[in-house]
Amino acid sequence: MAAIKASWMRTARLFSPFCRARGFSSLADDLQHNMHKQSTWDRFYVEKRPSTFRYFDWFFGYKHVAGFLHTFLQNEKPMGSWRVLDVGCGTSDLGLGLFKESPHPLHISCVDFSPVAIDSMQEHFATTAPIPLNPGSELHYREADATNLAHLSSHTFNLVLDKGTMDAVLRGKEGVGRASLMLAECFRVLHPGGSLLQFSDEDPDARMSFLEQIRGEEARSASVRVQDLGTVGSIQYYAYIMTAPTLSC
Repeated sequence: MAAIKASWMRTARLFSPFCRARGFSSLADDLQHNMHKQSTWDRFYVEKRPSTFRYFDWFFGYKHVAGFLHTFLQNEKPMGSWRVLDVGCGTSDLGLGLFKESPHPLHISCVDFSPVAIDSMQEHFATTAPIPLNPGSELHYREADATNLAHLSSHTFNLVLDKGTMDAVLRGKEGVGRASLMLAECFRVLHPGGSLLQFSDEDPDARMSFLEQIRGEEARSASVRVQDLGTVGSIQYYAYIMTAPTLSC
């Protein structure tokens, strides 16, 4: 857990300058201690909201992983269109970037437990009306908690994206238990052979061991590998790729 705590401290350094520079010192403290709470993120999105819409990307934005994602989609291409779930999307441009630039047809669902974030993204999407590279692609924003995706059917998605959501979940007192619930839900909604991509700054030795510890029945047989994504602002990032087993004949 020491490595996980070190990751939390790096997280606090990412958010604190942003908030304090805008006079939100109490919000910076709230994020440091209550990042797992919906009320904290609602407050964050309300207080940081500028007069014109801006994306907020924890860790990095879509452009940093665009090449990695497009290569992954090309190599793992399923029959028909991809169904993609972005859990804890916030006001990131990750799902929107894929929607606009993927040559493959994608049906993307972006979910977050903050209604403020979802309202902002729905409004932004409706007013900008971006045109996808593939006319068969769709993008939807919906309110949902990553630890309880009960409104989503099992074995629905080919790909689940998690950019820092588990890292935020782990900040709570019940973080390990809720992270286990989140992992189970992500695998429940995955098709056999589908993948969960976790983007994190946590060291592979710590994250790989942690994922092994919290894997429940849904994820027990999944294969796990890691890919170095390079640095952003001197911080090293990784993609943890967990692939569900295919059904045996």
